[in-house]
Amino acid sequence: MEGLKNKVFIVTGGGSGIGAATVQRLLAEGARVTAAGTNAEKLARTREQESDAADRLLTVQFDLRDEGSITSLIAQTTDHFGRLDGVANVAAAVSADLMARDQGVDTMDPEVWAEMMRINVIGAGLVIRESLPAMVASGGGSIVSVSSLAAWEPESAPVAYSSSKIALHALTRHTAQAWGRKNIRANAVAPGVVLTENVRAGTPPEVREALLGKTALPRLGEPEDLASMLAFLLSAESAWITGQILSVDGGLTMRE
Repeated sequence: MEGLKNKVFIVTGGGSGIGAATVQRLLAEGARVTAAGTNAEKLARTREQESDAADRLLTVQFDLRDEGSITSLIAQTTDHFGRLDGVANVAAAVSADLMARDQGVDTMDPEVWAEMMRINVIGAGLVIRESLPAMVASGGGSIVSVSSLAAWEPESAPVAYSSSKIALHALTRHTAQAWGRKNIRANAVAPGVVLTENVRAGTPPEVREALLGKTALPRLGEPEDLASMLAFLLSAESAWITGQILSVDGGLTMRE
């Protein structure tokens, strides 16, 4: 894709799933990438899988709940590569324990809500905040955050999680409006059912079959499907797209 070669990107959640696939795609396009995540073993696996591009890959362990950790992530990236051209905000609060505790508002657990918002909104916002000066110094940049179809389907989704994703939409639009004149673009993608390792392990086959039955295309998503859209939105080929929330879900939802 145009405008990715030799550019520098941060991918949070880069140790597995959509994040790891995005790291792989960006490296394949000739970019330089920081893969960031909480799990050192998963980051090591990403590095091992991308050994042919090891000179263009930096791995950083960090925590979206820790402001200092986020500041350090951006600093390590710019110190290592000398610039920053974009960010893929992929990491999110999706642990099995937290999702299981995220029930209806009548039984809401404030600790669950606080954790969801701390990671999915405040953490993502801090990544954006800390990245903006470096991207402006590079002449502009692109920020792409990963939302979810749950943002539009709260009746069938964990309510704190879906609320955090709607908040991420507002954060995306604010960033696009406030920083557009500095040549900063901000968009989000809303995946449908993506067959990451966690989804394959944690979702019964009958549930996947039921979701497939509601999907227009004849398969569920793969991490690479999202990586393609993230790479496009980070590239110069999407230079006039900003402030948008784009569904990437095989037609599970159809909306304007």
